Amino acid sequence: MLQLTLIQDCPRSDALRSVVATCVTGLSALVSFYFGYWFSHWRA
Repeated sequence: MLQLTLIQDCPRSDALRSVVATCVTGLSALVSFYFGYWFSHWRA
């Protein structure tokens, strides 16, 4: 409960959330690129 209040009071939580969202987006793009590359070579 204390941690939740601390996160709500801290203005950096928004920045942290945006950084996490950016990392997740970049990771998903990397994974999709890797699978697309592997799949195209596997079919050839």
